Amino acid sequence: MREEVRQRALDALNRMMRDGLGIMEAARVSRSSRRSIRNMMRESGIRAVMRGGRLKVIPSMEQRINAFIMHMNQGYSATASAKAVSTTVRTMRGKTKGGSPIIVKNTSTGKWELNVLPMYHHSIVVYGRITGLGDNVQGSGNLPVERLSGDQQNRQPEEPDDIKSPEADSAIWFQVDFNDFISTLSRGEVGSFYAPKIMEALKEQLETPNIVDVDMVERFLNNDDVRTHSSANGRLGSDEITRLEQIMSRYDVSMKTPANYGVDDNLIAEEVEFVEKSALGPEVSIGDFQIFMLRDDETSTYPSDSPEEIRFDYDLSDE
Repeated sequence: MREEVRQRALDALNRMMRDGLGIMEAARVSRSSRRSIRNMMRESGIRAVMRGGRLKVIPSMEQRINAFIMHMNQGYSATASAKAVSTTVRTMRGKTKGGSPIIVKNTSTGKWELNVLPMYHHSIVVYGRITGLGDNVQGSGNLPVERLSGDQQNRQPEEPDDIKSPEADSAIWFQVDFNDFISTLSRGEVGSFYAPKIMEALKEQLETPNIVDVDMVERFLNNDDVRTHSSANGRLGSDEITRLEQIMSRYDVSMKTPANYGVDDNLIAEEVEFVEKSALGPEVSIGDFQIFMLRDDETSTYPSDSPEEIRFDYDLSDE
């Protein structure tokens, strides 16, 4: 069984144990198949029985613990999570991961809370349009979905009808890829939570005029519109431009917000780890940033030599 097929089958099994889905529904939402799921069950020694016309997985205690933690991590109560995995809170309160109890009672609320969280390794992409002087969108038309992968394909940026494009026969977009993004958030949550924060980091690193480039400034100032705009906005007087302007050799370019995002499942997923809540803290993820220009089915990327490295600092305890 290929690794990506195996991972999708595992995801389906987790949904069957955690959410009570039947095998057909679990296969559909996980983009797996009943055959792959059954093969995975045989390979892993997972038992199942037919109840009420539905195949019900009978997980081991370790699998119940994992499913219980992942269910609670989605916001469900301890009672609801225990019921979902066919166990009880009384049983789960005595279970541990790495020597730490998986749940503890909040003395203020009297409610059970997770003490151990799942740690996922995601592949996240954030991408979108670029605007230039006068808020003109660079390039036009939909982004080429056949060149995007995974969940990206269902997300197209909105382009107002009254925005003019100076290059109607080309598609231009920015894209940053984080190929090992660590988070306690699931695939369905991590993109919406972090995309705005990633955009803040991109803008801070790429749209701050802090690079002295005399030659590029001279080129920019040969344009009458640039001279007028830069004079009115206090730009270029110190021969400083942004990294994005330098990459594109265009004045006043900016990445549009909000941007689109996708959690790319083409990266082979690692096994889910579990970590004690008190151990969560600062984390760093490094992303590869590029500008893509597609014209007549020919794609150019900038920077042309290698992607721009983007550092994203975040704190897992904020999740």
